[in-house]
Amino acid sequence: MTAWSQETLTLLAHTVHYALVAGGLIGLGWLLVPQLVTPHGSRAARPVADAGPRDPFEARVAALRTAAAHGRLATLEPPAPVTPPPAAAAAPRTLPHDVALLLPLAVVSSTAAAGVHAAMGPLHVREATLFGLFFAGAALAQLGWTALVLRSVTPALLRAGVALNLGCVVLWAATRAWGLPLGLMPTPEPVGPWDLAAAAWELGVVAACAALLRARPPTSYAGLRLPAWVDWHRGATTAAVVSVLALLVLSLSGAGG
Repeated sequence: MTAWSQETLTLLAHTVHYALVAGGLIGLGWLLVPQLVTPHGSRAARPVADAGPRDPFEARVAALRTAAAHGRLATLEPPAPVTPPPAAAAAPRTLPHDVALLLPLAVVSSTAAAGVHAAMGPLHVREATLFGLFFAGAALAQLGWTALVLRSVTPALLRAGVALNLGCVVLWAATRAWGLPLGLMPTPEPVGPWDLAAAAWELGVVAACAALLRARPPTSYAGLRLPAWVDWHRGATTAAVVSVLALLVLSLSGAGG
């Protein structure tokens, strides 16, 4: 690979990495300041004139006024006791546990793992072109999986998420325990903070997708989509905040992976 090609690949990897971090920070602001993104509905216009009494009290007042105007106030019968109807309790909107927690957790973890691969791509492309291409491909695959999940969720897509991320974890464990054959990596690489974070996020995708597959029958995926942020489970929101902050800290620390 020429020096120009390496520089182009490095620039693209850094662009993807910092775009994910910046997008995560923006999303974090939306999560922490929900009033900035929650639309406020306009108040309904009040009627200028009423065609008739709106409740028993107004009806009684109107009857008293009519009786007073015609001199029949003393003969007006006392009102019958009125039992107010029970107030209807507003049922809070609740989503199934798998939709509110597991699905957002899988999306957040896959996106964060892609950020790690994009950040580490330039470092590994200087070691070997094949390594750099692998990191770029892994980042694009994880981002592509996230994009597909945002459109619709299917059992096949969840199984693909398990296979993709579990494969990355197994390969990572092999490179840290034994290296790679054919002279690609004769000795194991040391464990670093970046690869530990990536492995944790990838295991998060595997666990969330596997739990979704167990929780939902194959016929229940029609119309299943990622819920809005305001409907996420608190655990998923916490995972998103921690992931963004972890990527930011790793990016600013200059730690190797």
